[in-house]
Amino acid sequence: METLKGGTIREVMETGGRFYTDHLIVLYRKNDLGRPRFGFVISKKFSKRAVDRNRTRRVIKEALRLYGEDLNKLGYDIILVPKKGILGKKTWEIAPDIKTIGQLLEKNAEKSGS
Repeated sequence: METLKGGTIREVMETGGRFYTDHLIVLYRKNDLGRPRFGFVISKKFSKRAVDRNRTRRVIKEALRLYGEDLNKLGYDIILVPKKGILGKKTWEIAPDIKTIGQLLEKNAEKSGS
């Protein structure tokens, strides 16, 4: 899984599209690489405790690894911002969100003619 760096994250946040799932805010922008790149934005506003922010990031990454096979064929830069309700969730509880992201981005790719 390739991750985005700071400047690219800022560009996606300013110019990309967005949608919401139960536990995540998803910002996305088409890239020309033919593979997805991911960014994670988890601020102190989410949780003051670093252990909570880091665990949330690990759980999201693992859910992407296990359930994100639909995303691997899409060329998007994707930023995931967790909502507070995700705290304490297990990987399998985030799986429906990952599937939804894949479906919505596929529809967007078809709509844009890619």
